[in-house]
Amino acid sequence: MERLKNYYTESKQVLMDIIPLERPLCLSIEPTNICNFKCTMCFHGNNEYAEEAKPLKNMDMVCFRKIVNDIKNWGGKIKLIKLYSLGEPLLHPSICEMVRLIKEADICNQIEITTNGSLLTPEISEKLVEYGLDILRISVYGADDEHMKEITKSVFTPNDIKKNVEFLKEYRDRLGKTKPVILAKMLNTYTDENQRFIDMYTDVADTIGIDEPFHLPSCENDIFKNLYHEKAGQAFEGSMGTNIYKQEKACRYPFTHMTVRNDGSCVVCCADWLKELCYGNVNKNTLKEIWESKSLYEIRCKMLKTKGKCFKACNGCEIPLRDSEEDSVDSLPIETLSYRYNI
Repeated sequence: MERLKNYYTESKQVLMDIIPLERPLCLSIEPTNICNFKCTMCFHGNNEYAEEAKPLKNMDMVCFRKIVNDIKNWGGKIKLIKLYSLGEPLLHPSICEMVRLIKEADICNQIEITTNGSLLTPEISEKLVEYGLDILRISVYGADDEHMKEITKSVFTPNDIKKNVEFLKEYRDRLGKTKPVILAKMLNTYTDENQRFIDMYTDVADTIGIDEPFHLPSCENDIFKNLYHEKAGQAFEGSMGTNIYKQEKACRYPFTHMTVRNDGSCVVCCADWLKELCYGNVNKNTLKEIWESKSLYEIRCKMLKTKGKCFKACNGCEIPLRDSEEDSVDSLPIETLSYRYNI
């Protein structure tokens, strides 16, 4: 786990000491919000929710290139750029080109992609290695064929995904490279399937993780029942349990993160799939203007005053409850905040 830890804690500081930030620590760019899986815990697995989340489309490269130029003109580097939000990023025909453009622009310390791995072809793997992708997260949805089919509603098997990842690792190692670092993770099944998953990726991934299920407050789907059926109660308690509704804590994301959706709209985080907390669009303003805007300033103020209770996308969210003490913004004085652009 040390290799993963270094990527996410390198030069980590106490947020209260460095806010307001000149630029976000993490920028998520959504190449697409289309997905080839219809997972039971995701809005893609529910036609009604998918309809509300439209437009379902790929980000056009004109918009993407503007984002890259905006960051370069902003000056300095963003700590982490994630080419991922609500869809399967490898569905974008220019996903590898996106990695190349970011690397050539030298605008961040790390680039990360999260994928279900089903479309990780040899051609894509070779380009991701050659273009210098830093981190590749593989979200695996089962170690057993039937379980994965039940969750994803796809034709892909766990072995299909594993073979794709094996090729990338073999190609990377053959070239004598260490990137991308391969992270394989699966949701906790509360069964011995966890160990079968770990065994499956022991010689394939650099880091293996078992994630707890994540409560989505803006989604009426009960992901615990959809995923676990008779084990739903156990999964709910394992996630955060009923304590999630008893605690109130401000979220750091409006102060540290920015997510640019496929249509250029900027939201606080990827959990806001309905764009409730949209505060600008890169097709109209620069990223710097949006980050320093009155719209985002007002979201930050409301977050501190209400602990996110005034936002549907935040009410009941687990993210701030999982924060470390150094990531807390609870006692941040509103007087330290300001805005420059009236957008």
